[in-house]
Amino acid sequence: MLKFALYCALLLLTPSVAIAGQQYYEARSDAMGGAGVASSSREGAGFINPALLALQTPKFNNFAMLLPVIGADGADKDQMIDKFDSLQDSYDALDAAITVGDATSVDLYRGELVTDLESLKDNNAYVSTGIGFSIVLPTHKMPMAVFYKSYMDAIGVAAIAQSDIDTLNGLDPNNPSELADLDSQGAVVAGVVSDLGVALSFPLSIVNMPIAVGVSPKLQRIDTYNYAVSANNFEASDFDDFKYRNDEVTFNLDVGVAMKPVEGLVVGLSGRNLISQDVETVEAQGRKFTYQVKPQFTAGIAYDWDSISLTSDIDLNAYKRFEEVGGTQYWRVGGELKATDWFALRLGYRHDMKDTTADIYSLGTGFEFGRVFYLDFTGMVGSDDAIGGVLQTSYHF
Repeated sequence: MLKFALYCALLLLTPSVAIAGQQYYEARSDAMGGAGVASSSREGAGFINPALLALQTPKFNNFAMLLPVIGADGADKDQMIDKFDSLQDSYDALDAAITVGDATSVDLYRGELVTDLESLKDNNAYVSTGIGFSIVLPTHKMPMAVFYKSYMDAIGVAAIAQSDIDTLNGLDPNNPSELADLDSQGAVVAGVVSDLGVALSFPLSIVNMPIAVGVSPKLQRIDTYNYAVSANNFEASDFDDFKYRNDEVTFNLDVGVAMKPVEGLVVGLSGRNLISQDVETVEAQGRKFTYQVKPQFTAGIAYDWDSISLTSDIDLNAYKRFEEVGGTQYWRVGGELKATDWFALRLGYRHDMKDTTADIYSLGTGFEFGRVFYLDFTGMVGSDDAIGGVLQTSYHF
C-alpha cells in the first residue's frame, strides 16, 4: 500500500502529468490550434459543432466522407520508458549475478540499479491517441452526418521508493540476499471514450440572418485502465490488458448553435457530453481512480476573406478527465491561407488558461485533388518535448 501511495502522490502533486488532449482529432481544426466551433469543415462538424452542417453550404459537392482521421500527441521529456528498460536490464543482471555468486558483478549491477532508480524519480509521461470517421449525407432540409470517434488519454508515472535504494546500498556483495520484486512501481492510468452518433442540423433564419441549431445523439463507450506493477516488471504496452480494464456503455448528447451575422463572419457555441458520466477504474493495490466525462462548453468565432480565414475558440468551463488529476481550460487561435485552389497552409496556437499543460503550436497543410480527394496533415510541438501529428483523408462527390 505504501508503494502505491507514492504513485498516487505523484498524480496529485505533479502538474505536468495532466492530460493535454481535447477529446477529438480533426486535421484542419488541429492545425489552427484546435479551433473549430465556428470554422470546422462539414466533415468535421459532427466532432465539434453539429450546427455547422446546415450553416456551411458546400461550394461544389453535397456528399462528403472523412475516412479516416488518425492523430496522436504526447510527451516523455524524462525518457521514462527508456529508463525503465535500463532498470529492468540492471535488475536482471543483478539477479543473475546473485544466483551464481559473482561478488564483483553483484557490486557492479547493484550500483547501476541504484543509478537507474534515482534517474526515474518524479518521472512522468503522457500520450493521447485517436481515430475517427464521418459521412455527411446530401440532405438540404435537415443536413446530417454519421460519425464515429475514439479518443484515449493515458498518464504514465514512475513511483520510486527510497527503501529500494537503501536496501541496495546496504547489500553485501559477498553474502547477498535473494533479490525480491522492487517496492518502486511503474504505472499507467488511462481512459478511452468512443462515440458513435448522428449529427442533425436544423437551418433557421432570424431577420434574414442565417442561423442553425445542431444536435448529436450518440452511443458512448467509456473504457478505463489502471495498471501498476513493480518497476522491474513494468511494460507500458501491457496497460490495456483486459484485467486492468473497466468499461461502461451509455448514451450521451452534443448540441451546437452557429450563426452568420454578416457575410463571412460565423459565431458558434457547442456543448459536448451534456450527460455527466463517472467510471471507476479497476482496483489496483487498494486504490481506484475515477474517469470523468463532463459537459464541455466552448464558444468560437471565425471570419473568412475567401483566401484567408481566422478563427478562435475559448472553453467556457474547466475540464478534468480524472478526478485526481488537474483540469484544463483552453484558448485556441489559428488561421488558414488558401495559397492556391488546391493548397492551403494553416497555423495555430493553443494555451491552457489553467497553466496545467504545455502551450502547443501547430502547423498544417491541406491538399485538394480535383475537388474530390482531400489530404490534410498537421504537426504539433510544445514545451516539455511535447509532439504530435494528425493525418486525414476525405472524399467529396
